[in-house]
Amino acid sequence: MKRYRWRLLWLLALAPMTMAQSLCVFSVQGTQGELYGQMKDFALVAHGWGVELELKAFVDERIAAEDFKADQCDAALLTGIRARAFNPFAGSVDAIGGLPDYEALHTLITLLARPELAPRMRHGAYEVAGIMPLGAAYIFLNDRGISSIEKMAGKRLAVFEHDPAQIAMAKRIGAQPVSSDVSNFAGKFNNGVVDVIAAPAVAYMPLELYRGIGANGVVVDMPVAQLTFQLLLRHQRFPADFAARSRQYFLDLFDQAMQVVRASESEILFFFPPPDGDGPRYRQLLQDSRIALTEQGYYDPQMMRLMKRVRCSRSPNQAECSDERE
Repeated sequence: MKRYRWRLLWLLALAPMTMAQSLCVFSVQGTQGELYGQMKDFALVAHGWGVELELKAFVDERIAAEDFKADQCDAALLTGIRARAFNPFAGSVDAIGGLPDYEALHTLITLLARPELAPRMRHGAYEVAGIMPLGAAYIFLNDRGISSIEKMAGKRLAVFEHDPAQIAMAKRIGAQPVSSDVSNFAGKFNNGVVDVIAAPAVAYMPLELYRGIGANGVVVDMPVAQLTFQLLLRHQRFPADFAARSRQYFLDLFDQAMQVVRASESEILFFFPPPDGDGPRYRQLLQDSRIALTEQGYYDPQMMRLMKRVRCSRSPNQAECSDERE
């Protein structure tokens, strides 16, 4: 009897440890900054749902994604571009030219939180349990003399090695792709190794991108893509209703996340629109590239159709709305 009691107490002591789920959080600022704080708040909410989350911060997204894939994490917060490897549908939200502005992004995330689309948010062992805005990706140039699409030809463009879509886009405009990742693309730009990068405004101050822009560079105020953070789960390790509740939580977090994004955009000094007449041609290039990349299997066709519905619901007179290519 004494041995039984001792064993029972030992098992009870271990129970809280075995119930905790590990959440690997990619954050450039590690445990500092707004993002990690938001995930700590989420962990408190999850506790109220009966789920204990143990947060682990990663400043290198590649390692966070590899740990998640290797089953070292039960959940992971990654960028949409990385999330595409785990869920092609939701991971295609970050497609080139997919959404024109933050209002359209909010509309899409609202749709993705609906029960009807829940099956699409699950792909094999993985499920996307939340999407939040990281901010639009803008073109950062170290020379404002690169004043047109044509003048990007031959320029060195940092591309993330894990995103074939970026490499294909660089080749399409005639730029010279330079393989990079989150840990080194800013340094390459700031030190003149590359001439052009695409990045969200939230990277401007933390990664000191103003050094790369200098006095002669510029940031083109026209979104290349709407970037996101996405919460991924190994869904079998969480309660059946957890992912749906989490998606609604992240939808409700949208405005708070946008405060950070807009504050970051207000800090960019040389933030100018594209040259007169270049905007329509630039948008056409993004559309043609997105269609080609979808045909090549980089983007999910169903997500492309859903984003087109969002765009055309807001601007039904756009030429693409009568175009059957997407």
